[in-house]
Amino acid sequence: MTFRFNIRKATEAAALFIKMEGGKLNVMKLVKLVYLLDRTSIARRGIPVVGGIYYSMRNGPVTSELLDVINAGKLADDSDSSWEQYISDRDQHEIALQKDVPIDFISESEIKLIEETYQEHGAKDQWQIRDWCHQNCGEWTSLPAGRERIMVEEIAVNVGKSAAEVKRITEEAVESNLLSCAFSASSLVYA
Repeated sequence: MTFRFNIRKATEAAALFIKMEGGKLNVMKLVKLVYLLDRTSIARRGIPVVGGIYYSMRNGPVTSELLDVINAGKLADDSDSSWEQYISDRDQHEIALQKDVPIDFISESEIKLIEETYQEHGAKDQWQIRDWCHQNCGEWTSLPAGRERIMVEEIAVNVGKSAAEVKRITEEAVESNLLSCAFSASSLVYA
């Protein structure tokens, strides 16, 4: 099970990380920071900040939709264009903040998680943070190529959640996805 990817929260979280880095950030480092943000949020709150489909890849765990947004500027099936409004196109291995993003969707507690994640991992370069993930993210599978799905339940188990907590997180993901679909459908009806 997964929690639905929230592009607006991803844009805001990425913008905060990029700002902390001085305005530009290595793509692999950003992808790892956002993954670790969601992992920490699952450990503390039982839900991610950004959500999405997680994969094990050669250079560690990633959020699939975040990579898609970085590479394309937006998701093919999403009308939200906030990423391309505020964050530059990928230039080699870096992206930059084009202008300040209004923080409207991320809560104060999520901002604290972003700050904590950056405080713990911000001094690392992309290779050091990759190595840290390889050593400390038990849900990640070493692969020479390709990708393998990481389920939220695997993350929950690896951050120390009990079987009952894992079950509750899975139920929360199902409920959250149903609500997202219902609100998306109702906005289409009334648009």
